[in-house]
Amino acid sequence: MEAINIHFFLFFILILYGAADTIPVDQPLTDGNTFISSGGKFELGFFSPGTSRKRYIGIWFNKVSVQTVVWVANGDSPLNDRDGMLNFTRQGILTLFNGSGHVIWSSNATRRVKNSKAQLLDSGNLVVRDATVNYLWQSFDYPSDTSLPGMKVGIDLKTGFHRSLWSWKSTNDPSRGEFTWTFDPRGFPQPFIMNGSTERHRFGPWNGRGFASAPSRLPSPGYKYIYVSDPEKISIVYQLTDSSIFARVVMQLDGVLQLSIWNNQTQNWDNYFGSAPADNCDIYSRCHAYSLCNNGNSSICSCLDQFEPKNPTEWARENWTSGCVRKATLNCQKEVKFLKYPGIKLPDTRFSWYDQGVNLSACEELCLRNCSCVAYANPDITGTNEGCLLWFDELIDIRDLGASGQDIYIKLDSSQSGTSLLLYLCM
Repeated sequence: MEAINIHFFLFFILILYGAADTIPVDQPLTDGNTFISSGGKFELGFFSPGTSRKRYIGIWFNKVSVQTVVWVANGDSPLNDRDGMLNFTRQGILTLFNGSGHVIWSSNATRRVKNSKAQLLDSGNLVVRDATVNYLWQSFDYPSDTSLPGMKVGIDLKTGFHRSLWSWKSTNDPSRGEFTWTFDPRGFPQPFIMNGSTERHRFGPWNGRGFASAPSRLPSPGYKYIYVSDPEKISIVYQLTDSSIFARVVMQLDGVLQLSIWNNQTQNWDNYFGSAPADNCDIYSRCHAYSLCNNGNSSICSCLDQFEPKNPTEWARENWTSGCVRKATLNCQKEVKFLKYPGIKLPDTRFSWYDQGVNLSACEELCLRNCSCVAYANPDITGTNEGCLLWFDELIDIRDLGASGQDIYIKLDSSQSGTSLLLYLCM
């Protein structure tokens, strides 16, 4: 009987701390114990990154031999010892205490209900939910440096709440570092990698299938992107159609957004599936206004056709900071034409105007009738011929993408040579 009781006790401990995906109410998780998601993919517990002795609550891949942390609760408020405890209260709040009983971190659920549950899902999402499976709080809303399949990156436009990735400060310190992957909602929304308040890389506008310079797509059997842009929200989610693949997108310490896949044969992460910025032309506004970046050329920057360097001397020295200017100034009282520039990454759209229901010919007419409009394009590549982008400022951050690029139509003075679409008199 005594042996049976011991086995039952050990089984209870295993369920409570080793296999259960649900955190019991008022039964704190202590350092050295963990919770594991129902399918065994993810583990929640205390850890120390790199050579640090500080302790953090985090989530990592459970079936990956190299500990790979995907979320940190108290990145900015580490524990100094192993006396910390994570408790789930009857009010539905996750609370991390240090050894002195002081609150180090807590979830901030806006609603509190009875009989709520805290659960680690097999997606890697730690959730607090009510009896009807409505999420009161979820870790996916507060990313660290990693995006997992099913996690949204974007903005709630009603509240201004951002879901963004932040690089760690160092391999030993998971507090917020210098780089962020985030959306800018101005004009036609685009994701950026920011270095503080400075643009490092622009992914380009959504084209109906993806972003112009997003990390390379996942290998077969595949994936899918879900992009939403409406008056209430902007978000991007990637999902895997093969649940056996372990994938992650990480905002790295050096400002590179890296997509990687776990390789069971080598027992390591394969990082060659794509990254951004990938080359010199991926650095934001490398060639500045009205210029084209081509990483295959000996001199990567060149002015667009019918444009010339603003400062020819500096341009010849490969100092491209002044960009390019028109060879002939636009005059709204004279005839103008539109010149097609094919195969490019569309310029920065933060100061553009967009209407999904306008076709290309109507878009051209809108740009023609507005003296401030300098260019137009259809951002959608799915063949619908619907969607109109108008630019009203300098065209910045353009690169040559060849066959994978898109077309833009830039307004020029009619005196300039080149293959124009139509000749107009601006009114």
